[in-house]
Amino acid sequence: MELLLVGMSHRTASLGIREGLALSGDEVRRALRLSRDEDALRETLVLSTCNRSELYAVTPDAQRAEWRLRALGERIKGGDLLAPGPHRYRHRNREAARHLLRVAAGLDSMVLGEMQILGQVKDAYALACEEGSAGAFLNRLLPTALHAGKRARAETEIGAGTASVASAAVGLAGEVFADLAGRRVLVVGAGATARVAAQHFAKRRPAALRIANRTPERAASLAAELGGEAVGLEELPRALARSDVVICATASPTPLIGADMVRGALRDRPCESLVILDLAVPRNVEPAVANLENVFLHAIDAVQTIVDLNLARRRRAVPRVEAIVEQEIEGFFAWVRSLETKPTLRALRERFEAIRAEEVRRHGGGLTREDAERLERLTKSLVNKLLHCPTTRIKACDPGSPEGSLRLDAVRDLFGLGATDGGEGA
Repeated sequence: MELLLVGMSHRTASLGIREGLALSGDEVRRALRLSRDEDALRETLVLSTCNRSELYAVTPDAQRAEWRLRALGERIKGGDLLAPGPHRYRHRNREAARHLLRVAAGLDSMVLGEMQILGQVKDAYALACEEGSAGAFLNRLLPTALHAGKRARAETEIGAGTASVASAAVGLAGEVFADLAGRRVLVVGAGATARVAAQHFAKRRPAALRIANRTPERAASLAAELGGEAVGLEELPRALARSDVVICATASPTPLIGADMVRGALRDRPCESLVILDLAVPRNVEPAVANLENVFLHAIDAVQTIVDLNLARRRRAVPRVEAIVEQEIEGFFAWVRSLETKPTLRALRERFEAIRAEEVRRHGGGLTREDAERLERLTKSLVNKLLHCPTTRIKACDPGSPEGSLRLDAVRDLFGLGATDGGEGA
C-alpha cells in the first residue's frame, strides 16, 4: 500500500482557484462516501480549509488513485481542478506523511504557527472516521500528525504571541482593559481588515459592538453577521463618546477622527481610558489625538512591531519543530515497516515451531510428565534464542528499499517459506 496526497494551497494556487475546490462539510462527507466504492482508494481523508484543499488516499495503485481522486473532485465541483499544473502538488509515501505533519504543526500555514489548523486536521480525521473511510493506516497516521502538532506548540514557540494585525490589536486593547467582555467596541470600516478585527473583538463578547462605515449597507451586513449595531460615519462623534475601544481601518485618504472630535467625545463620557487602534494607511486618526489625557492611540506601526517580534520568535522555533516532525515520521514508518515484515516473521516462526513440535513428538515418547514439560521449555527457549537475531534484523530492514526487499526474499528462500499472504504491503 502507498500513501498518496493530491492538493493545492495558498502557496501554489490563487484565491480564485482555491475557492473553486473549497469543499463544504457536506461535500467532504459526499466525497468520503463516494471513495468507499473505489477499489483504488482503500482509505481516504479530505482536508479542506480556506487556505488548502488536500485529498489523501491509501492505495495499492498510486496512478489509479490519482485519477479517482481527480474524478471525485470533478464530480462534486464540476471541474478537474486537481489536474497536473503549477497550482497543485502531488506527494507519495514519506513525503505525503511529512507534509501532513508539517501542516498540523503550523509550518505550512499562511500565518506561521497559527493554531486553527490543528483543529481542522482533527475535524477532517473525525469526518473520515464517521464516514468509514479511515482504516488502519490513517488511524495511525492522523494521531501521529495531531501529536506532532501538539508537541510543536507545547515544546517550542511556534505559536508564541499574536501573529496577525487584528489579533495584535486585541492584545494592545487588553493591556489597558483586562476584560473586554464589559467594554464597548467601535469598528470604523467594513473592509477586509476591519472585518477581521471586528471578528476578533466579537469573540471577546464585548458589551456593545458598533460598526461605522461610509456605506450603510456594508456596515449593516457586518453588524448583523456579528450581532452588533450599524452606525453611519456622521454619527462618529456620538459613537466615540459611547465607546471604550475604537478600531479604524478605512481607505479614507484623510483622517476621519481628529483631536477636536475626540476631545468633545471625552467630555460626554465617564473619565475612563479610551483605546484607539488605527490600522489604516494613510492614517484615519490625527496623531495629535495621542496627546489627549486618558487616550491610548496605537498606529499601524506599533501593531505591526508586535506582529514582527512574535513572528521572529516563531521563525526561530522552526528548526526545532522540523526536528519534532522528523521524530514523529520515523516512529510512524517504524510502525509501517513492522506491518510489512510481519508476514515473513510470522511464517519464519511458524516454520521453526512446526519443526520443534515435530521433534518433541518424535523423541518425547515415554518421558514422565515432568520431563516432557522440561523438554517443552528447553526447545521453546532454544527456538527463541535462534530466532532472536534474525527477528531483530528483519524488523530493522526497510521492505521498500532494494536492500530490504532482497533481505526478505533471501529469508523466504533460505527457509523455504514461500509467498506470504497478501505480500509484504502495509
